[in-house]
Amino acid sequence: MYGGREHRRPGRQLGIDMRLAILSDLHVLGPGEHEQTNEYLRTLGDDDSRVKRRVRRGLNRVRNRFWHSHPEARAACFVQALEQVSAFNPEWVVVNGDYAGDHLGVGLSDDHTFESAHHVVDLIREVFPARSIFNFGDHDIGKYNTVRRCGGIRLKSLERGNQLGLQSFWKREYHGHMLIGVNSSLITLDLFLPEALTEEVDTWRELQREHLKLIRETFAALPADEKVVVFCHDPAAITRLDEIPEVRAVKDQIQCTVIGHLHSPFLLRWTQWMRHLPVLHGAYPIARIVSHGAQGAKTWSGYRPVVCPSTYGVGNHVSGGVLFIEENPVGDIHITQKRITI
Repeated sequence: MYGGREHRRPGRQLGIDMRLAILSDLHVLGPGEHEQTNEYLRTLGDDDSRVKRRVRRGLNRVRNRFWHSHPEARAACFVQALEQVSAFNPEWVVVNGDYAGDHLGVGLSDDHTFESAHHVVDLIREVFPARSIFNFGDHDIGKYNTVRRCGGIRLKSLERGNQLGLQSFWKREYHGHMLIGVNSSLITLDLFLPEALTEEVDTWRELQREHLKLIRETFAALPADEKVVVFCHDPAAITRLDEIPEVRAVKDQIQCTVIGHLHSPFLLRWTQWMRHLPVLHGAYPIARIVSHGAQGAKTWSGYRPVVCPSTYGVGNHVSGGVLFIEENPVGDIHITQKRITI
């Protein structure tokens, strides 16, 4: 049932000092979000325009084929991921964002999306009490929905995420390493502000200033011999991090930057090609976010990005899985992507 793809730095194994497990992009649907999905499917043929009906149905088929196919199976992949992580028995479990479906594009401010995320977070805490850490993903805060053409970041989503125990910034000293988690949506805020509520823009900008200040202070205070592992949902944020002098100064100490968002390691290679495309400045939000986000991909390699796949992968469950990180006493790091199939 399980296969693996392993990346290793050469060296001897003398016993394991560090054991981390990472989950990302779970997108599990609770009862409310299931009903939202079914209701949307029922309305696909309601438009008076035949052309618009065909376009809506076509977009939905493309989305299901390449990204969000079989939402009813996501829960099964999630449960298998928990079983795989339990067998690995890590000292810390880091969840790198995107817990629910976000079908209205407004993140956890939607009651049904919050219900789904609440269920997922509670189950992870139940299985891994006192050793789980939760990052924000872009869909937790809100991100424009391509098919429904609605949504955007919402302060209420950030507040509700905090209630669940999601953290915009965190750090842990662990076996000679500093583990650091950041909020990629706050770092790349300018990409999302056009869809924010006008009355919330000033608050968002202040939250970003505070977040970047925490990042600068934390990286400036790092001892010269301390190794760093960064957790950041969207790799587009790496470009902005590279613009911060305090981060760039210790780049060589970063052993890896664990990212999610892409759902499959293959898409990390694809973004390297996308950076050669022209930047889109149109009003269509997703085109703007993707094209601007990929433009800085040339800076990512210096931060050693490693993709934690979605538990269910991309369309038809291709490349779904979890990520394991181990390091032994002589400093050899082992990063393993374990696949999950159902």
